Amino acid sequence: MEIHCETSVVPVLSELFADYLRDLASESARDELIVALGSRGLRLEHDLMLAHRDGGERWVPAPESAGFWRGRRCWLGWYPPALGEVVGGDLWFDPVEVSLMILIPRTFPDLAELAELPPHFMKRSTPFVGWISVRQMAVWQAVGYSLLTGRDLRIDTESVSPSAPVSGVSPVLAWDIALFFGKGTCDADYWEPAQEAFPAEELAELWQEDAPELGGEENSGAWIVVERADAMKGHPWEGHTDDYPYLAEAFPAPGVRFRTAVSSQFGVIDPEEGDKPNEVIDRRPVAALKGG
Repeated sequence: MEIHCETSVVPVLSELFADYLRDLASESARDELIVALGSRGLRLEHDLMLAHRDGGERWVPAPESAGFWRGRRCWLGWYPPALGEVVGGDLWFDPVEVSLMILIPRTFPDLAELAELPPHFMKRSTPFVGWISVRQMAVWQAVGYSLLTGRDLRIDTESVSPSAPVSGVSPVLAWDIALFFGKGTCDADYWEPAQEAFPAEELAELWQEDAPELGGEENSGAWIVVERADAMKGHPWEGHTDDYPYLAEAFPAPGVRFRTAVSSQFGVIDPEEGDKPNEVIDRRPVAALKGG
């Protein structure tokens, strides 16, 4: 396993994250990670990990460290909350990826179309698109994945901070990292409903810096790249994907970031035996059979 990045030193935080993922039942690994998150300025992740450790699965107001999101209803749990309990804009803290996610509702036209479908179709559809991470994948998370799985990781992140968004990851590796956490990568289809549902300042908070993101696989083996300004408009790529740069799935994608997503239709992905991306998935056996 090789890690190629601007800083050759593997962040201690990444090592502790790998230890935590190696055994989610280990209280000492969890507690060491919590301390490291706090000491390295990741107060949001620290506070939510601590709240989940001390109080288990439940709804809480997002803490002060959530900044823009503080006070918003937030579910702490190994799996997202039941769809019958949620509204668009709710938050979910995932203690596996150690990531805060937000629920994206469908657009009004999509909801109108769903309302006209026969009931048996509705069993496979939801009024939500799914959950997307409020932050892009960070260096410490990607390096932690590499340490645990032994996968080579080539990134071009300029910042020496382990909390910086990771960039330069190939689309196929980005997908594998997301799948490792039981998720997919966020694609362009999430941004149109987000633009309709959320005010401009909320969108800007979700995508703070003017850096492109992977926009999902458009054709077999070809991924589009979406710019921040285009995502803020909602749906500029509809019918015009030829105007956007494509990447081959193995291309290292210089300067391009990514974030994870969970479809509301399919939920957290539990890969088939033999299809596991070098383990994790655990999820505290299916959240104690969904009892919390």
